[in-house]
Amino acid sequence: MKSFEKWKTEEVERTFGIAQRESCALMEDWLAYQTPLTPIELSRADDLRKRHKDFVNFWAEEDIKVFFLMPIIDIVYFYDLNRYRTFMEATLEANLTDAQNETQKIRGRVEMLVATGKQDPQTPFFFLNEYKPRNKSQSDPQGQLLISMLAAQALNNGKNLPIYGLYTIGQNWYFVLLEGKFYYISKQFDATDMEDLTQVLYLLKFVKAHIERNI
Repeated sequence: MKSFEKWKTEEVERTFGIAQRESCALMEDWLAYQTPLTPIELSRADDLRKRHKDFVNFWAEEDIKVFFLMPIIDIVYFYDLNRYRTFMEATLEANLTDAQNETQKIRGRVEMLVATGKQDPQTPFFFLNEYKPRNKSQSDPQGQLLISMLAAQALNNGKNLPIYGLYTIGQNWYFVLLEGKFYYISKQFDATDMEDLTQVLYLLKFVKAHIERNI
């Protein structure tokens, strides 16, 4: 059984019969979403952006995660006691039907996800996969994200909900939507640019609103 970090995008597509499409109504709604941000939220985001711009070329993966990614995620505050929370380094296991209509058991650890549950993730809604591009040949963050999103799709008890995700490469953020057998990827957002980072906060708040509507 291959772990999530060893899956590549083309292999996920071929094995499970999924395909990328340019856009759909749900993706367009997500990308167009805006909501008021408080002065405190904007000030905190700008402080983090400035630090990230100074250090992004020097930080290791864990540095980026601790000093920038998670503080930005925490501005949106994916926590609601007894309903859902953010999980770090959680293990997911699922049975997926592949393109040949055979069952494949997959299991892997995800860097971050938002799911129902207090101690263990139950229904997953949102994933993050982060990568510092030091050796691009050794990692495919998009493929790793897609396989984890497929696992979530299988674990969501027939709810037929879209799965949301995000992967980052250095300062660049890409939002991903999986709906049925198709997935969609946003344009690149530069997290060292305040206009782009503001849009990132909108997109994260959209996901939070989606979770709270569907739990």
